[in-house]
Amino acid sequence: MKFYGLLFFLLLAACGDSNSVGAGSMANKNPLINVEIGEEISDLLSNSSVPFSKECVSDVNMCWYKVKKSFGDDDLPSVEVNKALRLNQVASVSTAVDGDVGSTIENLDLSVRSLPDGSKHDEYRAFLYSLIKDIKSAGWVHYYAPSDPRVSGSQTDKIDSADEVMGDYVLSHPWLDPNHELDLERWLKVGKFYNWHFYKDGNHLTLKAWRRDSDDAPDERGTYLVNLSFTTEREYWSAAFPETEDKKRWKELLPAKLKEYAAIRQSREDKAEKAGIEIDSSYLDPSIKALK
Repeated sequence: MKFYGLLFFLLLAACGDSNSVGAGSMANKNPLINVEIGEEISDLLSNSSVPFSKECVSDVNMCWYKVKKSFGDDDLPSVEVNKALRLNQVASVSTAVDGDVGSTIENLDLSVRSLPDGSKHDEYRAFLYSLIKDIKSAGWVHYYAPSDPRVSGSQTDKIDSADEVMGDYVLSHPWLDPNHELDLERWLKVGKFYNWHFYKDGNHLTLKAWRRDSDDAPDERGTYLVNLSFTTEREYWSAAFPETEDKKRWKELLPAKLKEYAAIRQSREDKAEKAGIEIDSSYLDPSIKALK
């Protein structure tokens, strides 16, 4: 996605073109939207039972397609991703299409309704681990960021920080290993942001939760926003290069970047092992199809 994409998206109301596209109507109370990551955006729009809004910025050759509803609506759609993972009560569906890259769905963001505001933290914890179970049942597996040490949730008792491993900030933290459940005490120590990372068939998924504690009983109750963010291999790896021109050359530049990541991981794993933290050496990075 282009460097200034988000900025321009925030300005769409003032300078973009907006209209509604899609084949269907909202006749069904809880309609189903089928999405294939990597499919043509035109196929999604023509087959969807729910119309998408379309907002474009010609200066950056990008269009945003959305289904946006309120969390309290009683006609929230379900979304099935890649014919395997079905998510119910989806309040927001969005994808951004970069015309310079192509016309396929390279990213997908879904916001789902979870529990009533002010529910107990332990109830939200159970809700999210149930969602993780569904994600895993659909074939998605735990993914370690390429520079992160391969430290699984089995080592949680050896790690005091919710953000770091041996002083290094990591994206795929052992406390948020989807194969291990946190107890409530550690759950609350994570803070406001929870991220679980998954991989399947070349695509990446991050399950995110944002927590706001109750004013009256912050240690007992809160409100969580739950989002699932899907990206293709191209979208995931091109994001490693901040410059627009480098993004276009991501396949060419990626091998050197992977060597850089591998060196960082090795250094972090050596440090962890010296501290008595076990490394999950059974985990192998998934192959990158574009480099085959």
